[in-house]
Amino acid sequence: MGSSYIGRQPIVNERGALFAYDLFSSAQSASEHATETLVNDLQSSFGIDKIIGKRLGFIRADHQFIFHELFGLLPKESIVYAVLEESVVDKELCDSLEKLRGQGYRFALNDFAYTPENIEKFSPLFPYLEYVKIDIPRSPRIKREDVEQLKQQELTVIGAKIESHDIHAQCVAKGFSYFQGYFISKPKVLENPSFSLDQTAVIQLWNMLQSDADINALVKAFELNHMVSLKLIRFVNSAVFALRNPVSSVRHVLTLMGREPLARWIMLLMFSEAKESDQNNIPLMLMVVNRTELMTQLLTLIKPNATESQQATAYFVGMLSLIHLLFNIPHREALKKLNVTPEIERALFEGDGFYGELLTTVRSIEMLDTEGIDKFLEKHSLEREVLEPLIASAMEKVNQFDEAMG
Repeated sequence: MGSSYIGRQPIVNERGALFAYDLFSSAQSASEHATETLVNDLQSSFGIDKIIGKRLGFIRADHQFIFHELFGLLPKESIVYAVLEESVVDKELCDSLEKLRGQGYRFALNDFAYTPENIEKFSPLFPYLEYVKIDIPRSPRIKREDVEQLKQQELTVIGAKIESHDIHAQCVAKGFSYFQGYFISKPKVLENPSFSLDQTAVIQLWNMLQSDADINALVKAFELNHMVSLKLIRFVNSAVFALRNPVSSVRHVLTLMGREPLARWIMLLMFSEAKESDQNNIPLMLMVVNRTELMTQLLTLIKPNATESQQATAYFVGMLSLIHLLFNIPHREALKKLNVTPEIERALFEGDGFYGELLTTVRSIEMLDTEGIDKFLEKHSLEREVLEPLIASAMEKVNQFDEAMG
């Protein structure tokens, strides 16, 4: 990766299920060779499988890159090349796309404004494209009939740069097939939120673990929540633990796991329970995995001898930074239901202290904010290259989790 960072943004279907990733580089807006750099990094530094797993990857491709020697370096079954709006549409480009499409390569039109002028400009490319990505903020007048006309040309229509759930709903009504934007990472706040019995029970158990309740009280609380206990025993008896003899009692499980690992499992259970009833939480769970992985790995990078307690705090700060998206209520209100320490709360809302610094840096990595990343690296006298394996490892963990979820 060298002097740039690789990022990815989910593309989801109407129900919120993950469909693909839009891949980009921090150098994309600053270098005329950014696409070449990104493709080379995907191939040599990381490996495309580690970045996208089983999903499709969309890569921006300008007019010049279509004819570049690096084109075709990545596996064509995994990549969609998105032609940029500023590309020159001429016979050379059309002939090249026709030839490459015949060889099995896949193409899209990247984030373009839906205007009569652009439709006229790009219509010669439509026979060779599979997707068109509409820049929603720059296409305020697009109607359902316009989307249908694109679909009639065998084009799959993706709404890009969707910033709110209201705009997402409008795009759904207009017939868009897939959706991309920061609305995925924003809470869909409900006026009168309610919690399922399972969620309420899990919150109570988590609070008991955080308050150092004695083992007898914990055993009793778990045994009163039969579904939670059953899932816990099933989890401990799975291949994750590879136990020689299976466990059959809640007390044995609590003793075996310990409080911190159990508290982590409890929190993941809340997200997974929501996932089962709401497809939109699948990308959310993957965000949780990515953020907690980066939090704990950054901690280890700065403090190689970090204690279990410090690792647990880093993990929980990462997870709790997204908890409001699970409950669909304001962040502070969500945290009121959990017994979090003032240290964690300050880290979440003020970016205060060491864990607040870690969270701020993780968000910078997610947003490809190179200024924020460099500030962290400079403070701790680190080179950019040390982040490459961390980012790659986190993405790989997300892909493994995605694969396990089916």
